[in-house]
This record gives sequence, structure tokens and C-alpha cells, in this order.
Amino acid sequence: MIPVFQREIVEVPFLLPDGTFKHHPALVVSVPELQEEEEGLFYTVLISTKNHHPKYTIEIKAEDIVNRPSIDKKSYFVTHIVTYFLTRDIIQRKGYFVTKSKFNEVVDTVINNIFGEPLNEK
Repeated sequence: MIPVFQREIVEVPFLLPDGTFKHHPALVVSVPELQEEEEGLFYTVLISTKNHHPKYTIEIKAEDIVNRPSIDKKSYFVTHIVTYFLTRDIIQRKGYFVTKSKFNEVVDTVINNIFGEPLNEK
């Protein structure tokens, strides 16, 4: 088992809300220790060129990605679609990583969009 790393972009077979599977890039958001404890399990956030729900997406800019020379199409982190995979599900490793600041923005947005405002702020 070759581990994936937090902030890495991988291509995986996403189950979409309409029930179909489609190969999509995804941002790895879980910690590497989870893969060790759960035999290759990791969590991702969908990356898409579609912006169906702008309230739940964050645009990806060239400066947000490390080791990628350019971005071919306008793309988005889809922060309300978080899914788990096993390392054996990976179709392709991109060799790209999201900057730490953009990663933190994505994680904060995922938490807010799925769980609402933090409990300690109520």
C-alpha cells in the first residue's frame, strides 16, 4: 500500500449525486495515520469543472497548486461532496499538492457547509 498525503490531488471514481460514477480529481483531506489504521482509507473533497452550486464551491487558481505548471480549465473544490476511498481505488496520482493556505480554506469551508457554525461559537 502506497500512502497518499494530505493536500495531494488524486484521481478517483466518484459516486455523483445522480448515482453515476465518474473519474474526478479530488483533494485528500484526511491525515495519513487514518490510512495506516484503516488499511488505506482516506477522505477527499471532489474537484470539478462544473460550478452547479456556487455557495458550496471554491475556485482553484494556478497559485493554489504546487508542482503544476498551469490549469487547463477553470476548476472548483466542491466542499459539500466529501467521500472516502481506499488507496487501491486511486486511478492516477497527479503529483500536485494544494498550498497549505488554500487547504485550510477548503477544510474550514467543508466544516461550515456540512456542520454549520462551530459549536464553541454559539
